[in-house]
Amino acid sequence: MPVGESRDHPLANPFGPDSSNLEQVKLDPILVIVGGNELLKDRATDYATRLKELGKNIEYIEFEGKEHGFFTHDSYSEVAEEVVQILKRFMLENSK
Repeated sequence: MPVGESRDHPLANPFGPDSSNLEQVKLDPILVIVGGNELLKDRATDYATRLKELGKNIEYIEFEGKEHGFFTHDSYSEVAEEVVQILKRFMLENSK
């Protein structure tokens, strides 16, 4: 993000006041994975919900009780393996 900009800069917030209207933009399928206790959960949920309302192909997956970066903090855990499998499935389903 450019120095001096706020979290509403279009690079950080696609629904910010200076962002383009995404309704007519063709987007590839989007996967949002969020921890249930993540500090930015509300923003991630809002992002996914708003894109879904625009008719975009989006999949939202929440891991209850998990923090931001939960699958990288212990990359050999069962939950990290679950995330890898979700990523793999999503990529295979959406690759052409």
